[in-house]
Amino acid sequence: MDGARFLLKKGEIESFPITRLLCLPHRGGLFDDLGIVKSIPKNTVFIKQGDFLKDCYVLRKGCVVGFEYTLEGDERIYDVNLPYSLILEACVLLNKPSPVYFKAIKSSELVCIDRNTLVERMKENFHITMAIIESLTYKFYGAMEQIRETKIYDVTWRFCNLLLIFAVNCGIPYDNKTLIKEKVSQQMLSNMLGVNRVTINRISQKLKDMALIEQINGHYCIHDIEKLKRHMEYLGPGK
Repeated sequence: MDGARFLLKKGEIESFPITRLLCLPHRGGLFDDLGIVKSIPKNTVFIKQGDFLKDCYVLRKGCVVGFEYTLEGDERIYDVNLPYSLILEACVLLNKPSPVYFKAIKSSELVCIDRNTLVERMKENFHITMAIIESLTYKFYGAMEQIRETKIYDVTWRFCNLLLIFAVNCGIPYDNKTLIKEKVSQQMLSNMLGVNRVTINRISQKLKDMALIEQINGHYCIHDIEKLKRHMEYLGPGK
């Protein structure tokens, strides 16, 4: 995650990684002994919108999404949590309800940490406090960027940017290309972008026709990262 950088203008300072894939890969071990480990089966909603919780969570394995239901009954995904990411740390510390639902989209393991333990360890360990601040900072910047993107860019640009985010966090070299090792379905992309699957399919097919991307055994593959970025520059605001 710390390497995530997207389309910064020349001379712009790369301060924070702006991404919707949340993780703290260099701080995960700080939390392993703070609580009990809980296993969550795939496709299980384990936190509901409005729940008040005694525990926050650190994701050790798997993948968890934060989402809410639209008026049409669709899922609107706001964040994707990867190992290691913190879930609802602010709500537990401030005794606030969960603003969204949380669901494991892969079989997952979470460390459940009660509020008293978290507060005591924050007092004792500066690194734990900084990890929580880091987590909240990434979430704040990511939320602001989602608002900015929706107002400035069209859905094709946002689709391309989302592929870049997955490529930075989950990409591996493949035949001089970048293969996204996680399977990202069109339904998941549509839920993250707030559009229907027909739109996602149309955009995906157009990018394939332009030889910018392809799909290999259900995995998205970017032919050339720089070419995709140049295409996004062509698309971007007011064009």
